Amino acid sequence: MALVNLTTDLKSLRYGSDRRGGANSGQPYIKKSIPDGKSPGLGDTDFLLRGGSLTPGRVFDDVSRLTKMFFDFKSPNGLLFTVKQEGLSRSGVNINATFGDNKIPFNEGVYLPTSTLAQTAGNAFGVHLLKQGVNPFANTNIVSPSGSAVPTLSQPIYLNTSAQNERQNWASDLGINSTLITQNEGSRLISFLKDKINQTPIDPINLYSYSGGPGSTLGVGNTNIKLASNEFRTGRNNVFLGQSGFYNTGVSDDTDFGFNYGVFGKKQVGPSPYSFRGGTYFGNLASGSAKSITGIYQNITGVSLLAGGNIKTTNDGNNGTQMNGLNKSVFQTGSFSANNVAGLDRTLDYNQLQNSFSSTTGNLSQIVTGSSNEVNGGGANSIYSSATIKQDFRTRTKYTGSTKSINYTTDGLDSRVNLGTPGRQFNRTSFSAGSEDGALDKINALSIYRSENSKKNSFEYPTNDLCKFRIGIIDNDNPEFKQYLHFRAFLDGMEDSYSSEWSSQKFAGRAENLYNYQGFNRSISLSWTVAAQSKQELIPMYQKLNYLASSLAPDYSDNGYMRGNLITLTVGGYLYEQVGILNGINYSIPMESPWEIGISENNTIDESGLNSDKSVKELPMIIKVSGFNFTPIHDFVPSIQKNKYGKDNVSKVSTFGNQRYIALADGKNSTTNNNYDS
Repeated sequence: MALVNLTTDLKSLRYGSDRRGGANSGQPYIKKSIPDGKSPGLGDTDFLLRGGSLTPGRVFDDVSRLTKMFFDFKSPNGLLFTVKQEGLSRSGVNINATFGDNKIPFNEGVYLPTSTLAQTAGNAFGVHLLKQGVNPFANTNIVSPSGSAVPTLSQPIYLNTSAQNERQNWASDLGINSTLITQNEGSRLISFLKDKINQTPIDPINLYSYSGGPGSTLGVGNTNIKLASNEFRTGRNNVFLGQSGFYNTGVSDDTDFGFNYGVFGKKQVGPSPYSFRGGTYFGNLASGSAKSITGIYQNITGVSLLAGGNIKTTNDGNNGTQMNGLNKSVFQTGSFSANNVAGLDRTLDYNQLQNSFSSTTGNLSQIVTGSSNEVNGGGANSIYSSATIKQDFRTRTKYTGSTKSINYTTDGLDSRVNLGTPGRQFNRTSFSAGSEDGALDKINALSIYRSENSKKNSFEYPTNDLCKFRIGIIDNDNPEFKQYLHFRAFLDGMEDSYSSEWSSQKFAGRAENLYNYQGFNRSISLSWTVAAQSKQELIPMYQKLNYLASSLAPDYSDNGYMRGNLITLTVGGYLYEQVGILNGINYSIPMESPWEIGISENNTIDESGLNSDKSVKELPMIIKVSGFNFTPIHDFVPSIQKNKYGKDNVSKVSTFGNQRYIALADGKNSTTNNNYDS
């Protein structure tokens, strides 16, 4: 007889005695009667809570089931789960990264079943608690005070690591708070330098160790952060260099190192095969060192650099005995003499070169060197043509009217587009003051400004360039205003990509594809170079680059809603105030770029004890901007341009449609400043 035909209807079957010998495991932990199925009940509706009125009961059942599992003495499952969590914590990385012996037994904190039970109770209400640690409600967003110890069995908080304390207390690490330096010694790198580099360490292999961690086996053993082997160490801890006597001279190992360079005269320092090549630098002919640099010099000049105090091989810290005692040069005085031509001696005299001329080519005695008419020692090859002013080409035209030439003083490139003249002469007595007339490139030095429209060229807003190039960041709170960024149009490349999408379809009995139009897309990529040509341009240049990069991050309204940032792009007459989305940008520093060193000539010392010029920072003077990917948002429905063509819409185009992907404009759309309407 089938079970379904029993009078119990499957609702009165017993369970239990599920272990060998008739024992009962006590499972399942939660037992309930099977519903009769006559009424749906309120639990079938998601009212107020996910799952409706059944949610509190389900939460209670879940907590009860796990509680019984953890404390079930008939089954080891709960105990094994807890032990496994402790082993995982023991094998994890110790995020406190403490220098020296680490006394925390569980690197990621102790695990207690109460954390899992509390999390189970809060799941339905969106509560998220800590799994590790004695306190699952701990706030991991608060940075604890520097130097506070982490309780042994608590959850190690990432923001409470030693590295965080170093960053948080950087001023103290520089010596402002000597008490903190005594306790923590500032950065761990200071401790490593003192105990592992400058001194012979107690443990020459490990920087520090901690119990458990990835280097252990299932949490048994230690994790060691190791140094290189002795023969590959640097400084005093190199076993061979340390035994060579190189460090034997000096005032103090911690303050003023003194080095004995004489050890480099030896062919070998330490056991084979480790030897220094210092022996090829120093050596007299008398000692058989003809192939050394000093020996070769002695062969050429007959002068021994190692004799008579010309060069020293030791540095004992006293004046006059440093390595800079070398006072000879293989380029002897007078070896490059050119007396035949004025201005071409050991150093070039450009004034003599420019003022030398011959009034009579056949008479060499007429070659003079200036207004005082001193006769130079010229030869047959030192005849210069007489200095004459050539005829102005503008006066040789066939037109008799006034010359149609521009005023290069006021209308030249330098002043017209605010470029300045980088090669002009100016006061160079100060290496840190920059140009006395301010920034050379006025556009590069123009700061960010907020306006409804871009400013016209003026003394306060020098915006005129050979090619207009600006970016406006639209204000989300008041879209009529923009934050404008002007860059010099050193464009490296520009691409304007258009694409259409077609889907193919085949029908039975037809070999070819049929196509349906699906959509249109356009993207613009741009790259340019930003270069500071004077000191005053450097900081405004980086301020604009920073603001441009920040436009890729979100903007938040007063109510806390996240918003993206739209921009407008203007590039000459190709794009004019084109609204769109900036998808990405990349800054790269070319290898050929010089850097601003940020040194003050007035020896201004900053809080770090360095000679610093606070008006600038140590920055490259050239930045390559690439990866500028721009998706335009057109002010028309993208479609083929709807043009009109003469009478009866036949013949040449008479009116252009509004689908103007290429702007051909330099102002607001009107009949006066675009090449579609005029």
